[in-house]
Amino acid sequence: MSTAICFRQQAVTCANMANQTHDEECRQRCLRLEQLYLHLAEEQEQPVGQIRAFADTSEKKPAA
Repeated sequence: MSTAICFRQQAVTCANMANQTHDEECRQRCLRLEQLYLHLAEEQEQPVGQIRAFADTSEKKPAA
């Protein structure tokens, strides 16, 4: 199973926990974790070429 799928499943679990708790602090923590897992899943789904292209452009130094 891909890492992105695992992250998305973890996000669903966190959302469910947030809906089931009555403790506001715990609910907010679960919602933050849900957003973190969704962000990580999106990062994993980016095409590798796109990531490499960004790395290549950020490493280039201007010609002197």
